[in-house]
Amino acid sequence: MKIKKVLLFLLTVLFVCGTSVLFVKVCTFEKEEETSIVLKLAEIHVDDYPTSLADKEFARLVNEKSDGRITVEVYTDGRLYADENDALEATCNGELDFVRVSCAPLGMRISNLNLIQLPFLYRDKKHYLDVITGPIGKLFLDSIEKENIGLVGLCYYDSGARSLYLKKEIHNADELQGMKIRVQMSPIMFSLFASYGATGIPGIPTHEVYEKILSGIVDGGENNIPTYQSMGDYLSAPYYIKTEHVRIPDILLASSSTLKKLSEEDVEIIKECAELTQNFQFQKWAEKEDSALKIISQAANVIELTDEEKESFRKKAEPVYEPFREEYGKVIQRILDTK
Repeated sequence: MKIKKVLLFLLTVLFVCGTSVLFVKVCTFEKEEETSIVLKLAEIHVDDYPTSLADKEFARLVNEKSDGRITVEVYTDGRLYADENDALEATCNGELDFVRVSCAPLGMRISNLNLIQLPFLYRDKKHYLDVITGPIGKLFLDSIEKENIGLVGLCYYDSGARSLYLKKEIHNADELQGMKIRVQMSPIMFSLFASYGATGIPGIPTHEVYEKILSGIVDGGENNIPTYQSMGDYLSAPYYIKTEHVRIPDILLASSSTLKKLSEEDVEIIKECAELTQNFQFQKWAEKEDSALKIISQAANVIELTDEEKESFRKKAEPVYEPFREEYGKVIQRILDTK
């Protein structure tokens, strides 16, 4: 009788202990389910492009500083969205958590962002970087959230100087007359190429420019040297005319609706990590510019313009400033005066 009681007692203890362990495991699993966060970031450029590398560094830092609770999945090479405008729209709507885009399409939604992409605004690369990383740049970055269109600006990335690339060599702005040039979806670009007597053709995804040049739909495009090289456009339009007509920064953006779902602590982690990737990207960009120039120089023609030739492009671009002078004249002057 005593043996039966002992056995019954032991079975009861085992049952209670087993149930407790199971309960703890279930609770732990549920807790992990609640705290594990997976977010998505869209990037149109190839996997080893400077902005792609910065995106992945951002994801690494966020995962590290959140002790593994937050995972940012980076989709490069246009795997989520082949066009930046589509990715931007999805981020505004909360369908996408993060996106890296050029500032150009943002100017269609936030008019004051057109100011930092006006043609021939910056004296050189140093002037440009000093502006976007200084008080003026912060002012524009903060203005994105204040517009209440579903976006929060996290940081700038460098995208260099944009120049023309064509199927034939030119040295003067007048030679653009009647040409069709693939441009970004940007009021600045439409206005700029209209001032040259050319037609800016928007809406062609970066991945399709090469084909559209070959088929004659456009006579050429305009972009920075790394994109010209990485997309293979130097093989369809082998004349890269160094007009350096604009410097348009890229921006890493978050969806407002995504950040609202996170704790204040996690939002701060995301913002901090984004800022940490800025100088990382600047360095990767400089390295890529050097390597891309070496590659295209073997198969294409890089045309260095004289000061007089470049002045013909700058002079004809002056009317682009007119719609902004009355409201933003002082801000434009602050940018020009930045040392």
